Amino acid sequence: MKIRKHPQKKSLWNILPRAVKKRIWMPGLFALLLGTDEALKQYAQEYLEPGEERVLPGGKLLYRKVYNPGFAFGTFAQHPEAVWNLSLAAGVVVIGDWVRNLCRKGHLLAKTGTTLTAAGAAGNLLDRLLRGKVVDYIGFRSEHAFLAKLTANLADFYLAAGALLMTLRKILGSAGK
Repeated sequence: MKIRKHPQKKSLWNILPRAVKKRIWMPGLFALLLGTDEALKQYAQEYLEPGEERVLPGGKLLYRKVYNPGFAFGTFAQHPEAVWNLSLAAGVVVIGDWVRNLCRKGHLLAKTGTTLTAAGAAGNLLDRLLRGKVVDYIGFRSEHAFLAKLTANLADFYLAAGALLMTLRKILGSAGK
């Protein structure tokens, strides 16, 4: 019995060379991550009142709107110009490292890590550019006062996850290529 192959539908993705497909993946992930974070920030901006909290499914996370004019935990909030300048400089370095990694062959762990950190840096930098402060919206339900006060956004989680992947890459050395 002969197995008939169905002809593949013609689409842009099917006619792209494999090398091009490989180069689209990380920028596509970057755009998806950045877009998701910005959409959630915009929703918080438009639909949450300051101080309002909504419990997310599962009951452990809260959706709330908190403005952070400083760095993590509000540090340097009283120095907005320094925060902007340092954020811009760090963002340029992180995004430049991401672009450099995209041009390298292999190094999937490093590319994924820098994609995450670049999306996180771009998300918070875009906030500072558009709003003058970062919008945080993910809170934690906890009996511990520190955790209960902590509010972050997806960009913060991207930064942490990217740093973790890049640390793992350093530990693995050439095995992580």
